[in-house]
Amino acid sequence: MGCGTIRKGEVIETYRNGDYDEDLAREGRNSRKKGKSVVQQDVQKEENEGFFKVEKPNQGDQMLCIKPWLGALKAPEQPPIINDAPPKASLVLEYAYGYRCFDARQNLYYTSDPNCIVYMTAAIGVVLNKSTNTQQIFGGGPVTSDYGHTDDITSLAIHPHKDIIATGEVGKNPKICIWSARDPSRSIKEFRQDRDSRAVSCLGFSYDGQYLASADLHNDHNVRIWEWEKSGEKIAIIKSGPDRVLDLAWSLTELTFCTAGNKHIAFWNYNQGQKMLTKKNGIFSSNPQVSMTSVAWTSTNCLTGGFNGCLYIWAGNTCIRTIRVHPENSTIHSVNVIRDTILTGGRDNVIQVLDLSFKIIRTIQNSSFARALDMSGGNILCGNRDGSIIEISPTNEKRILMQGHSDGEVWGMCIHPLNSNIIVTVGDDNYIKIWDIKKRICTGSCILETIAGQQRVAGQGASTLANTTPRQQARAICININGHVAIGFNDGHVLIWDSIEGKNKVKPLNEPREWIESMAYSPNGQLLAVGSHDNRIYIYTTAEYRLRKTLTGHSSFIIALDWSCDSNYLHTNCGAYELLFWDVNSGQQLKSGATMLKDEVWHTWTAKIGWHVQGIYEGNVDMTHVNTVDRSNDRELIAVGNDWGNVVLFNNPNGVKTKGKSFRGHSEHVTNVKWNATNEFLMSAGGSDQTIMQWRVVK
Repeated sequence: MGCGTIRKGEVIETYRNGDYDEDLAREGRNSRKKGKSVVQQDVQKEENEGFFKVEKPNQGDQMLCIKPWLGALKAPEQPPIINDAPPKASLVLEYAYGYRCFDARQNLYYTSDPNCIVYMTAAIGVVLNKSTNTQQIFGGGPVTSDYGHTDDITSLAIHPHKDIIATGEVGKNPKICIWSARDPSRSIKEFRQDRDSRAVSCLGFSYDGQYLASADLHNDHNVRIWEWEKSGEKIAIIKSGPDRVLDLAWSLTELTFCTAGNKHIAFWNYNQGQKMLTKKNGIFSSNPQVSMTSVAWTSTNCLTGGFNGCLYIWAGNTCIRTIRVHPENSTIHSVNVIRDTILTGGRDNVIQVLDLSFKIIRTIQNSSFARALDMSGGNILCGNRDGSIIEISPTNEKRILMQGHSDGEVWGMCIHPLNSNIIVTVGDDNYIKIWDIKKRICTGSCILETIAGQQRVAGQGASTLANTTPRQQARAICININGHVAIGFNDGHVLIWDSIEGKNKVKPLNEPREWIESMAYSPNGQLLAVGSHDNRIYIYTTAEYRLRKTLTGHSSFIIALDWSCDSNYLHTNCGAYELLFWDVNSGQQLKSGATMLKDEVWHTWTAKIGWHVQGIYEGNVDMTHVNTVDRSNDRELIAVGNDWGNVVLFNNPNGVKTKGKSFRGHSEHVTNVKWNATNEFLMSAGGSDQTIMQWRVVK
């Protein structure tokens, strides 16, 4: 059966005759990350005394001009003793909500125990037990741990015996880790791909499990062969060419594998005796030449999924046939072969099941399009572009195993004030998600704004790779004691809902002019404070959500605010390192607030600057590397999320020489941390890794 009327030799890319696969285009944009842009150890440190340096004689006003917060740091009348040692408490990563779906494919499998599945998110590998809904995690934990990944995991492969896992990361010299799905508490082997290779974009085990192939994101898109089990030695490397490799799979019977990608199809043969890798480009013959996005093998042929919705069948390196499996404009993003069954997932949100004669025997309508497919005992495992993982029974019953945010960044997170087991998150994907941290499930998900609004203009709002508009990119959320929910967006507007389920929209608030990073309801529930990147704080009554006061005085964008327990005062931080104090009733800045309110009891502590949090920068000069702060409800600990993907615990209060205790798991800047009411758990949100992590507090 033919597949279209495209001329021989015509190459189809992400744009095709006016059609556009937004996900393929976005993959190209996301690939520009070459590892963390900031290395913590390389950040300049101030001499001896850290970020909050004690003012020295004769510096006076000059010092205050450089460090404007110094005058606002006033010790309480009876200051508690500061313990400079790291806190006794530790964090154990218990559960992660998320699945890397935006630039990876075929990264989800059944293990040798079909009750357990393996996938990756952020900088961790996850083995999820479907029956108990518990996770074993590869990586994650103290930064002093000597195994696992420290940056985004970008690829995953499973050994033919379905127990050994290989994962590869992004970075200047990216690491490949080999580990067991039965015991992910350690690495079996770790090795580096090569300097300047940028990322391990694809991985695949040979049919006998002896060799591992990897592709990178170097300009030459090199392909390597590793004798991973014996020595971890790289035994071959060849340039693939200028085009990105999107998928890689080995033959089921020979030491041959295929790589597929944008304007790329190649077949590679490894000669064991000569330890030589040779490459042959694919020959399309009379078949339409298109970009290939996915690859798998039957016992006799290689199959590749095309940009045009066709399945290509190859004998050797020659295409002998094409099959129309999905509509013409539906890229096939995933292909897998499990014994006598072929699975394909297209951009049309359909999963096709074919037999080995390429006859479609089953069509499954999906909620999103499949990035990864696997099969066991008649059940189909599907990793979707919308961040969900589902299992489909032979009778088409669908069971959700995982949900997550799936576009741009995640910033907004809060604990429900009436139920500490419920947390709510919002992100650039235009979704609010409700999580039950006791049951470890997403209990609800809802679109925020149905009207898109204008596209982002350079310099307006926070930058993001999301496909949504600033009007749809939620950046902050808070919940009132009466159940009302306030959601702040990248264009500055605030949406008020009557509940987290969003059954009724109470009112939009349109006074803020730029994006919202910080918001909070007053403890008595009568007022809402909104901190905007237009340098202002807006105070609204919650009875009718009328603007009561606009607080002006900061010289930069608002990054944190906290209410006093009596709901009369605020302290606020901005991007110019200012700590200001406010009388909310009069709307006036308290010029002597640092002294006047030095013994004030603050309902929350999210401020990045203050007497109680002088040590959270650990000697680093630039306060912008700390993205989020939250004090535990027993007032014993301070949690911090930073640009290095770490969650850090400090004693409360902490001084300039205080040591923190750091934990890794996220691969991107940690944008939010929140304690639940009982301090049993600390929740963290990773910006671009789109992952919510649940840390159990161990004391």
